[in-house]
Amino acid sequence: MTYAATADWLRGRLWFGYVIGGVAWVVWLGNLALGGWYRDYEGILLGADHLAFYSAARAIYDGRPAAMYDLTTLHAYQQSLIGWDWWGLEVYRNPPFYALLYLPTAGLSYYHSYLVWTAIGLALLVASVFLLGPERPGRVLGWAVAFYPVFAVVSFGQNSFLSLTVFAAVYRLLCRGWSFAAGLLAGLLWFKPPLLIGLFVWWAFSPRRHLDCWLGVCVTGLSLAAVSWLVLPDASWAFVETLRDNVGFGGERMWNKHTPKAFFEMLLPGRPHVYWPLTLALVAVSIAVAYRLERRTAGALPVLYPVAVFLSLWASPHALIYEWAIALAAAVVIWERFPARRDVWLCWFALAWVALAVSTVVAKVQIDLELPFTIQVSIPALGVVGWRITQELTRSVNGPAPTTNTADDPAAASQTAYEPAAASQTADDLAYVTNPANQNVTNPVNQSALAAPTANDPAEERNRDVTNAPNGSRMVPDDPAGPRTPDRRGDGT
Repeated sequence: MTYAATADWLRGRLWFGYVIGGVAWVVWLGNLALGGWYRDYEGILLGADHLAFYSAARAIYDGRPAAMYDLTTLHAYQQSLIGWDWWGLEVYRNPPFYALLYLPTAGLSYYHSYLVWTAIGLALLVASVFLLGPERPGRVLGWAVAFYPVFAVVSFGQNSFLSLTVFAAVYRLLCRGWSFAAGLLAGLLWFKPPLLIGLFVWWAFSPRRHLDCWLGVCVTGLSLAAVSWLVLPDASWAFVETLRDNVGFGGERMWNKHTPKAFFEMLLPGRPHVYWPLTLALVAVSIAVAYRLERRTAGALPVLYPVAVFLSLWASPHALIYEWAIALAAAVVIWERFPARRDVWLCWFALAWVALAVSTVVAKVQIDLELPFTIQVSIPALGVVGWRITQELTRSVNGPAPTTNTADDPAAASQTAYEPAAASQTADDLAYVTNPANQNVTNPVNQSALAAPTANDPAEERNRDVTNAPNGSRMVPDDPAGPRTPDRRGDGT
């Protein structure tokens, strides 16, 4: 079955994805209603992960900042904040400076603080989509809401929309050629350092080219460290003293973890001498694949940025289901920058969507049945998706572009070029590529693909995609198949 035929089959059934995504929200809200809204029917606190951030900020508000890392008193302190005897413990493991962000709502009740930060998070989700510049932002937002990791961010009370916004803004700044500013903004991710892994790997491939990015991220990191030590010295000492325990913390529910490390740990429980080497080997292979892609595509921004986003999640030892909401940034960039291959993207995005929708539940069922091992099915699926998409990205830059099948999509068939928003994004990509600071002097492969359109041909300027120009193909936008999915609860930061 060809990509075109499979994509046509999927397009007629995309509505089903909205239904599945909507069911997750309806079930969650119904569960909360049965539990009295402050907790669900099973007795789990509303947006429980938010309690880790709220209690840390409240400790500062109460004049006892070091208490945010004191596990001996944290449980009783958190119970006093929520007003009932809950069995859960939400450990704060971020650096001290991050707790300052929640200080404005520390004077509110826990429940009001959760509502305020949920509203802020949803606003950040909308901002992220617009920063990425899709042709149809409303439709992308619709798919985002139906994407299970996005649902998990809200229902768990997590902060992944902030991370998503940082990634989206970094992309926009790099498109403009503002590498130092992009690095400064990326440095905000020091509140959760594993999310920097993908960016660091990407920038390490061509360190001279991305020197400004390195400088920016270091400046932000040093500035945030200074804030922590100057404003919260006691908490900073407590953070250093508990750092080893924080790094090794394993209190999250395993079924919510979606990384190669968690996959091998659940597959081979109690055998760290086996699952750690396997994890490191798989991550090393993934980085090697990314490096080969970088060499073959001259480090094109629309190619390497999605790979960096994926690696930040894939290579992290601590990426839970809600953090995969950040993958939206990679999906939107790929969909918008390479429209000629939307049949391909739709097929692989659908597989990733389904895998992230069902894997957490399937893993939990296996654990509840006390099977000798657990298979987190999302990891093999995401591995295949990542591998195949890197191959298609290489072809998008260096090979002939397929024609997207628009027979069953009149809206797509009526279009033959990017909308103005996409055209401006092409200009941004050209600004990044033509900036002398961003030239890959060691690998001038396919530089003609990144040349600016002919000034005397406005139609050509509208129809040319920066990474596919040599093929002379016209880009036909199609149904954006954004990822999405449904599942359950976890804790941690």
